[in-house]
Amino acid sequence: MMTEFKLTHTAPHRLKHMPDLKDYMTTEQAADRLGFNVMHVRAMIREKRLEALKAGRTWLVARKAIDRYLRDTAGMSKHDPRRNSGK
Repeated sequence: MMTEFKLTHTAPHRLKHMPDLKDYMTTEQAADRLGFNVMHVRAMIREKRLEALKAGRTWLVARKAIDRYLRDTAGMSKHDPRRNSGK
């Protein structure tokens, strides 16, 4: 005998605001793209220098934030204090 399950609780307000995951990358992918290690990327997220969202236990970094950071720091050394201060 097959039991039929009914969906008793829905959260349509959450579904309207679900981001498109193709616009995000993992912290590992962001670290590779930026040339940093994962811990540095996580620190940048904590310092609000990179836009990110948390999905469960995983942080997802906005691709546009990575592109903006690379554009703003183009030509700077990886160790330039301006690049690492978020200014």
